[in-house]
Amino acid sequence: MKKDRAPVTVDSFFPGKQLKMGDRVYAKAATHRTTKCATTTQGALGSILANNGCDQVIRATYSRSGVAVTVGLAVFETEAQAKKAAQQASGGLASLSGSGVPTFCRNGTFCRRTANSYGRYAYFTVGGFTSGKDVTKADRNVFAVGDDLTNFTFRQIRHRGEVQASAAATAPAA
Repeated sequence: MKKDRAPVTVDSFFPGKQLKMGDRVYAKAATHRTTKCATTTQGALGSILANNGCDQVIRATYSRSGVAVTVGLAVFETEAQAKKAAQQASGGLASLSGSGVPTFCRNGTFCRRTANSYGRYAYFTVGGFTSGKDVTKADRNVFAVGDDLTNFTFRQIRHRGEVQASAAATAPAA
């Protein structure tokens, strides 16, 4: 991970005002970045991030047709730390409201949560209805938004690595 030293910013991972996945368009709402990793979580995830050495978390919320999903990217020093945090994930990411998206997935509402890792990043989603309705397995639209954001985040991390590896390979030797 010594090659991955470009600044970690919300805009570098979640650029623009919207996200297009195929024919689906999601409006980007609130974003947030902090080095206080535990403050971005609910339940046990905060201590899991802290215990594994989380450096920072960036979050972005996207919405479409009454569904909102917050994706959070936790940054670690090593791949092993990120992988362990994702594997231990319990509780979850705290939803991020604002910029036109009301509070969602709070106060006991059932929502869909995911956890994964790639390289030195662990990424999490929490998605549900902006109306506060509980998510069930039948709510395919919630699953689709979450899956799109998970896939997009994975591709952003991978692209970042490819760009930096390419730059490192073409840099003159010191």
